[in-house]
Amino acid sequence: MLRFVRRLTLSLPILGGVFLLSGCATLSKQECMLGDWQAIGYNDGVAGYHSDRLASHAKACAKTGVAPGYRAWERGRQSGLKQYCTTNSAYNIGRRGRKLNNVCPVALVSSLQQANQRGLDYYTLESQLDKDERLLNEHQEEFDKLESGEMLGFANEKEARKRLLSLAKELRQAERRINTTQRQLDYLNQLNRY
Repeated sequence: MLRFVRRLTLSLPILGGVFLLSGCATLSKQECMLGDWQAIGYNDGVAGYHSDRLASHAKACAKTGVAPGYRAWERGRQSGLKQYCTTNSAYNIGRRGRKLNNVCPVALVSSLQQANQRGLDYYTLESQLDKDERLLNEHQEEFDKLESGEMLGFANEKEARKRLLSLAKELRQAERRINTTQRQLDYLNQLNRY
């Protein structure tokens, strides 16, 4: 049993390294062997990758002896970019908190950047709303405990009452911020129906 544990202990770092290295590869061995370069290019285009992504694929597939098919991959990527370079896609990328990659035709850049910025604005507001809602819940929980007579570590009742009064004000402010942010989010939703 001790021998098994020792072998397992020695092999874990090696296995971890293998998994770590395989996690960095852009393609699996199977994807390299299958070699559907147009489909791979299409997926890369939909994801907004630059043309230098092919070099990463070539490196990932070098161990299998497979060289990427540049023409098929680029055909697929260009087709995928047509999906990526839309106002709907730019907006949704922004809503995930990401900027649009610089891979779209120059004629579309201005409108795509505007849509992406509206998505980023939405993301920022949504993040603020989540933060304010958590804060509101924390304040409400503390308020409820103080109101029910718990001292919550305050030295005396006077300090606890003082905190209770300040919490009432903080709760109202948090509720106002939440309502304002929600109205802004609703407005952006109406504005960005693609």
